[in-house]
Amino acid sequence: MKPKLLLLFIAVSSAVTLKAQTEFAPIGATWYCGKTEAMWGDEGFLKVTSADTTVIDGKKVKVLMSEYHWSKGDISPWDTIYAYQTGDSVLFYFDGDFRLVYNFGLNVGDTMEIYNPENKVCGEDWLYGHVMVKSIKTLNINGTELKEFSLAPADSHSYYYQYIEKIGTTSQLFRADCYVGYDDTFLGGLFGALRCYEDTEIGHYQVYDDMACDSLYQYDWTEYNRWRDSMLRVDVIDKEYLEVKIFYSQSDKAVVVDTHGSCVQSVINVSDVNGRIVYCDVCEPETQTRVALKKKGVYVVLINNNLGTYYEKVIAY
Repeated sequence: MKPKLLLLFIAVSSAVTLKAQTEFAPIGATWYCGKTEAMWGDEGFLKVTSADTTVIDGKKVKVLMSEYHWSKGDISPWDTIYAYQTGDSVLFYFDGDFRLVYNFGLNVGDTMEIYNPENKVCGEDWLYGHVMVKSIKTLNINGTELKEFSLAPADSHSYYYQYIEKIGTTSQLFRADCYVGYDDTFLGGLFGALRCYEDTEIGHYQVYDDMACDSLYQYDWTEYNRWRDSMLRVDVIDKEYLEVKIFYSQSDKAVVVDTHGSCVQSVINVSDVNGRIVYCDVCEPETQTRVALKKKGVYVVLINNNLGTYYEKVIAY
């Protein structure tokens, strides 16, 4: 091949490669992420904007500015995140170095290493470390096709999370802080699920049809207590006499009731904060009861049997 043709081939190949790479956080890109405040049911939102560029350690990075809108309407300046992209890999500047957050060029079966800080407040290995791509699907967002990656720990199937090309994660990735309600954002685990994203290329993307990007929510405890008092019997069961585990599974948006054999003659009832029953059925022995929830918010799980009633609050986020 002649030198000029060779140079032309290299130039064309490079252009194709660059075109194939998806830009993360173009200037003006904006994310809205919800957050349940202190597990009380109140919910505000985090607004993050790709506002500028700067240079760190010789690398040109995007400056992501954020502010938190509290459920009562106050606004507080929040963290600044520095994002650096090289090829299909996106890294955030954490603890004095650039740490891998996303790789948009992975295939099913590929693995990557997520930054594992020493202060793992949740104490759960699956939040960090060696993860594998379990599946990839294509999303069509306003005419633009983007890949959505589903990942889990490489050595187990205990937990899944997703991230979308260009946009980032819509569920837990790493640095999840158990002291703020097990929530997350694409920023690394400090806030709740992504509500909306927008930039000039793909336009507006709203994740939840019933959750506005900038909505605020304050929980009505007076109404809840009134409903609870009308629902519960006086003879409330102490948990030590009932072998049961109740928790929210974010991966499939469901409340899980595991009675561990305490299911005899019991009825499970799941209601929202307004008293609307979303599930009511007889407990099935030796199986977990999983109740899919369509909306985020506070739910109450009641277990009734001949001993009385046990109840527990669950927050779906």
